[in-house]
Amino acid sequence: MKPKYLSITSFPAVLIFIFLWPHCDSATDGMEGSNFEWSFSTPVSEKIDPVQLDSAFVAAENTGYMDALLVVQNGRLIRESYFNGYHEDDPHNVMSVSKSFLSVIAGVAHEMGYISNLDTAVLDYFPEYITPNMDNRKYDITLRHLLTMQMGIASESDNSYELYMELYNSDDWIAETLDLPLISAPGEAMHYNTFQTHLLSAVITRAAGCNTLKFARQHLFEKMKIDCDQWEKGPQGYYFGGNSMYFTPREMAVLGLLVLNRGLIDDEQLISEKWIDLMLTKTRPADAPAWGVLRDYNYGYLWWLGKINDFQLFMALGYGGQTVLVFPELDLIVVTTANENIMPDVDHERPILDIVSRYILPSLF
Repeated sequence: MKPKYLSITSFPAVLIFIFLWPHCDSATDGMEGSNFEWSFSTPVSEKIDPVQLDSAFVAAENTGYMDALLVVQNGRLIRESYFNGYHEDDPHNVMSVSKSFLSVIAGVAHEMGYISNLDTAVLDYFPEYITPNMDNRKYDITLRHLLTMQMGIASESDNSYELYMELYNSDDWIAETLDLPLISAPGEAMHYNTFQTHLLSAVITRAAGCNTLKFARQHLFEKMKIDCDQWEKGPQGYYFGGNSMYFTPREMAVLGLLVLNRGLIDDEQLISEKWIDLMLTKTRPADAPAWGVLRDYNYGYLWWLGKINDFQLFMALGYGGQTVLVFPELDLIVVTTANENIMPDVDHERPILDIVSRYILPSLF
């Protein structure tokens, strides 16, 4: 039987190591923008039909809500356009694409030893939030469950995002998330809820001894030669795990390139192939049949998996139409940003995927 509460004298060893482990270098707080150097090419040089590809950019502009469209083929940027007053150096709120960035950040923390075991109980990191009447099943929630959306709390979309706003407007996102009732046992089913990944951000902060943004800059973003220009914090000062990071579309494409290249950027292995494989492992027992043109889709470790036009892809997907689409067999990356200030019943994502299906993929053949 698991204990119903923990006193300060029974803190788990993982918290003791927070104070003993070397903290982030206090001398380095961040970067001055992005300096990743893309190679450039043309559609014709990459054997892409320029007329067909141009149709994608016309369709993107005609939506009225897409702010950027980028296409990277064979590691080279072959076409980009910006709309609605945006330019290549303007950072954009990438919404839940932040989750896929966070998955890589968590992998770095794991491989550096700050997070030694993904099956560590989440409550080991938050003993002060344990209450005497807590559902005993919550002791079974692990870091792996946060990475796969299997904590067991309700999905934020089950009630038109009322739950999301309830948590967002609360005074303590961690307390309110841990206090939510479990609608399934931890690890039993996927329920997409952003505040699970906020717990993950707080865990990284506590485990590494510095905030998640500073950790990511020092151990990942500097090596990727990108930077997060802005990132919202929750009431307790933890960066909003899973939402509200700001990157330029070109920087978003670097994330796609990192995973496509199996952890390599400029011949440096920034994250292991083992972690890349883990991120792209299906975690739902069966594929969902269809969501617009997306077929056989599933969920990995904060990445979406599926097919468009029978080509396998993995995808970082953010509310309102923020996407990083990677087609490994085609060596293709497509990045989009779009207006995120929309109501939940407005669908930007599926029309954007339709542009990829109707125009971009056919242009390669």
